[in-house]
Amino acid sequence: MMNSFTETATTDPLMRTAGNLAIVSGIISAVGVAFLIIMFALFATPYKEWGITFGMLNDICIAIQYLLTIPIALVLYGILRPYHPTLIPLATIMGIAAMLVVILLQLALIFGVLTFEQQVGWVTLAMIGGVGSWLLITGLAARATERLPHSVAMSVIAVPYLGYPVWAFWLGRRLLNW
Repeated sequence: MMNSFTETATTDPLMRTAGNLAIVSGIISAVGVAFLIIMFALFATPYKEWGITFGMLNDICIAIQYLLTIPIALVLYGILRPYHPTLIPLATIMGIAAMLVVILLQLALIFGVLTFEQQVGWVTLAMIGGVGSWLLITGLAARATERLPHSVAMSVIAVPYLGYPVWAFWLGRRLLNW
């Protein structure tokens, strides 16, 4: 005999996939944050070249993290559009566009097309302005679902890069239990 939780969790593979992607993106982001911390620590030592290597590993993690976030944004669009039919489509387009910009800028840095100095301002703007706005708007809209408690607070935590893993794990667990 199945309870309502089991039936819901097993009947919607899209939610399950998005939940798993959120958790994987959270893991990749947490690894990226660790690489970022190691990078800064190494910059304070004679091993600065190692710091650059860990910085590059962080850049790779960011690109993968945002690539995995695009399908999550599409699933959240499907969930939240009935609650805010005008705002959510606009926020989703803006968020995905910003994610693509971050991915492209990270790849340009990784492959040496842009220097860190040329890329950092633009990627920060895309991450905080574009993706951050999408996170906040979806967090506000998600309050209406009653299935995403504390969505605004979790979105605020996610806006700075260091908090993204917390949001991703939180969202992943909720989507897996949808």
